[in-house]
Amino acid sequence: MSNFFFVNEYRVQNETRSNDLDSIFYPLSENDVKIAEAEFRYELPTELKDFYMQIGYGFFHKSKGDINRLLDTTSLFQVNLKRNEFEADPDLEVYDDLYHGEKLLFFEVNEGVYLAIDKDDENGKNKIYYTDSVISDSLEDFIRSFLHNQKLIDQLD
Repeated sequence: MSNFFFVNEYRVQNETRSNDLDSIFYPLSENDVKIAEAEFRYELPTELKDFYMQIGYGFFHKSKGDINRLLDTTSLFQVNLKRNEFEADPDLEVYDDLYHGEKLLFFEVNEGVYLAIDKDDENGKNKIYYTDSVISDSLEDFIRSFLHNQKLIDQLD
C-alpha cells in the first residue's frame, strides 16, 4: 500500500473550503470509489485507489494556469468510458489508439491532454505515462516529484 499522507497539508474537508495554498485536494468516500469500480466492472489501479481513499482528488499548482487535476472518481469513469460530455470528445480517440484499454486516464494536464496510469501494478505500484512514455514508476513518486517541481510536466514536451 502506498502512503500519500505527505499530501495531507493540501487537503480540505469539503469543496466549499479553500486552503489558500497553490495545490488543493478534496476527500472522496469509500462509496465514491465503489461506484467507479462498479462502472468499470473491475478494481481501480492499486495506487490510484490508495490515493482516493487516503486523500481524494484535486488540483496541483493552481497559479500555474494549467488544469493539473487528478480526476475525481466520477470524472474518471466519464472520461475513460466516454460518458456525458466526453461521449464525442475527439481528443480521447488518440488515447484509445495509444493505450488499447490497458491504462486509465486519471490526470488532466490541460483540456484534452491527460496522463495515464497502468491498470496493472508491479508490487503495488502503477506506472504513470505521458503519451507513450513512462514518466514515473509509481503514482506516489510522480506526486512527490510534481508537488516539488511544478514544471515537471512542461519538461516532458
